[in-house]
Amino acid sequence: MFAFTTPTDVNDLLAKVDTARHRGVPRDCILELDLLEVPPETASFDPLGLVFSGASRPLSLRHTIAAIHRAIDDPRVAGLIARVQIPPAAAGAVQELRAAIEAFSAVKPSVAWSETYPGTLAYYLASAFGEVWMQPSGTVGLIGFAASGTFLRGALDKAGVEAQFLTRGQYKSAANLFTEDGYTEAQREADGRLLESLSEQVRDGVAASRKLDPAEVDALADRAPLRRTDAVTAGLVDRIGYRDEAYARIGELTGVHADKEPPLLYLARYARATRPQVPSLPALPGRPSRPTIGVVTLAGPIVSGRSGPRLFPPGPASGGDVIAEALRDAVADDSVAAIVLRVDSPGGSVNGSETIWREVIRAREAGKPVVASMGAVAGSGGYYVAMGADAILANPGTITGSIGVITGKFITRGLKEKLGVASDTLRTNANADAWSSNEPFTDEQRDLVEAEIDMHYEDFVQRVADGRNLSVDAVKAVAQGRIWSGRDALAHGLVDELGGFREAVAKAKKLADIDPDDDVRIASFPSSPLTAMLRQRTSSQPAAAAVTDAAVSYT
Repeated sequence: MFAFTTPTDVNDLLAKVDTARHRGVPRDCILELDLLEVPPETASFDPLGLVFSGASRPLSLRHTIAAIHRAIDDPRVAGLIARVQIPPAAAGAVQELRAAIEAFSAVKPSVAWSETYPGTLAYYLASAFGEVWMQPSGTVGLIGFAASGTFLRGALDKAGVEAQFLTRGQYKSAANLFTEDGYTEAQREADGRLLESLSEQVRDGVAASRKLDPAEVDALADRAPLRRTDAVTAGLVDRIGYRDEAYARIGELTGVHADKEPPLLYLARYARATRPQVPSLPALPGRPSRPTIGVVTLAGPIVSGRSGPRLFPPGPASGGDVIAEALRDAVADDSVAAIVLRVDSPGGSVNGSETIWREVIRAREAGKPVVASMGAVAGSGGYYVAMGADAILANPGTITGSIGVITGKFITRGLKEKLGVASDTLRTNANADAWSSNEPFTDEQRDLVEAEIDMHYEDFVQRVADGRNLSVDAVKAVAQGRIWSGRDALAHGLVDELGGFREAVAKAKKLADIDPDDDVRIASFPSSPLTAMLRQRTSSQPAAAAVTDAAVSYT
């Protein structure tokens, strides 16, 4: 159990932590990063992390980016080398990481190396480094983007299963997997434009980094994957070589390790060595407090009630009750000047999304500015929860929008008959079995479901119009369940600015009248159980406050 007897004891402890966190970073070190996958939006709580700082524990995307920016101004860091071999990933997350690497490369030497660049986004990320290396056997997979749909209608028909789904929005295509034999024209239009937008962004980004004409990059993509000679001749790869040679090269580029092996430090270790290792505590006499930006992270599908794992699709989900409570806690904390709602969600429950949306509105009414920061995807319910914020920021490649509604069920009566399974129904009222898998909707039941989704869609559109200061007709023109890239969403007024988490924090500071050059404390809500235990409850600060990155200056 932790026992802090006096404020002086606590201040002494924090002073020791401030000193200790600067240890373990050698002078003129090279940071190394293994990018076999994009860092996750959230990292699971690891109690051993308070004791050990092993590089095997992955950093979240936010903390990876923060550490890279911290290293830019750290005189002990001489350069950065990374293996970049990510599989297909979400463009928005890659762009956010790429922007940080680009900022580092503008100031200090950096090298990307890989056995091979397996896809477009892998090379796109690598191109942000000062030099790009590849093993002789590798290829540059700058092949562009493609979408391939899977459609199960024929298989369901053979199995005796009928998919009965109702939608609002001609582009709302989630059910097409079950109801169609191929792309509808609306789905082809929306998905095609999304691919075009992502392709344009990658083409222009690679061209700028490698000092090529965008048309050249486009022509190279038509010839990709490119083997070593073509990749070097085209200017996409600087050198062909092995890992040891790339590591020797980064030592040369720093100018301080030309004749000796440079000290290496994993970025994860660096991140943990340069940020506080204890939870944030309330300000105490003798230790000035910093302004605080509260961060509420919504990752995964949205469900009603509490968060928890899902069986289909597998993985974590964000419960409306949990996110709403986190927003209330951030509002109740007097030290929180503004809130960043970080969204990485394809949507989900209408009810859960509305619950979260309401708390965003209430936070603003309470005088706490709210900035929505969209990560890889903020579609449907993921956009719903963000639309009431004071400002919305998205990465250029963030999948956003999908303002529409879908509901439905599977009729499995035919499958049961094929399997010899009998079923029967008893009901007390006409619509008691409306959602039974034994029978399709009756006409009356269908009318009721249609009326319900009409209500949900009209509410959605109206609230977008209110939150974005647009007319209902303007919203309907870009709604209909259509997905947009973040860049296209900006053009249509669905987001305010392009940028990632750092830019969202800067926007929150501005809305809270915090000087752009002031350091701010980042407090995550909801907190881990250990943080809640350590943080002492006061009349103005609830126990739900969170672990912070007080060492990071978001400017």
